[in-house]
Amino acid sequence: MRGPSGIDVEVSAPVRCATPLDVVLCRLVGARPSANGWRADCPVGHSSRGSLSICERDDGAVMLHCFAGCSAADVVASAGLTLANLFPSRPRNDSPEDRRAARAAFRSAAWGAALGVLAMESTVIEIAAETIARGEPMTPDDMGRVHLATNRIRDAREVLHGR
Repeated sequence: MRGPSGIDVEVSAPVRCATPLDVVLCRLVGARPSANGWRADCPVGHSSRGSLSICERDDGAVMLHCFAGCSAADVVASAGLTLANLFPSRPRNDSPEDRRAARAAFRSAAWGAALGVLAMESTVIEIAAETIARGEPMTPDDMGRVHLATNRIRDAREVLHGR
């Protein structure tokens, strides 16, 4: 079996967490590759599935964004980590080019995650519209979910507009 960093491991052996990305992925439930990094269930405890976007910068640091609104500090604490675990221990080159590349990588991962949120939440809105079109009443739980979907769509819009 291959671990998150591509290291071959035995099924009975623990996955070796060699990089900050490996350390983070080893602690998350539902981690899976996405177009621009990884997606996972946020460990903070809300019911949003796949709301956590994870990407690795060129310097090895890990960037996190929870589309349910959790802070990076809350995410890492809930996973039993610290913010320091998101960064490699080796010295980093903080040249302007590296900073530009890191910002571009984060924007790219954030866009991919935002588009995924839009796809999921627009389906919720579509189902609600179909329910209304059939003349069926919406339950309070249904209305709550529609409100949550609109809030998530608004948050994704802010990401796509670079706010």
